[in-house]
Amino acid sequence: MRSHIVFSVLALAVATPAAAQVNPFQLDDLRAQQQAAERRSIDQSNQIQALEGRLRADQAVADLAALRAGAPLPQMRYSDPTVGAATVTPQKYPSMPDTALADSNKRVQDAARNRR
Repeated sequence: MRSHIVFSVLALAVATPAAAQVNPFQLDDLRAQQQAAERRSIDQSNQIQALEGRLRADQAVADLAALRAGAPLPQMRYSDPTVGAATVTPQKYPSMPDTALADSNKRVQDAARNRR
């Protein structure tokens, strides 16, 4: 009878998994958790890249709008054409009489002929 009890205890010990062995369901659960964490990480990185792209596009649009606006040009203030313009006397430019020009031209030509 003792041998029968010892044999049944040994049979039960062999039939159950050892304490150090991991249950396959626990391994599957851990793998599923790792895959879910990896998917979350990929999703977050995709969202960050999309936001960075949107930020770059918004900045480019703002830069183009600033360039399009440009520096303000000075406005030309024209007078009203219906109002009479002020009379301004034209400037008198220096003039030389034709006889003085002819005499000067003759002296230059004479000097050019008398080369040494």
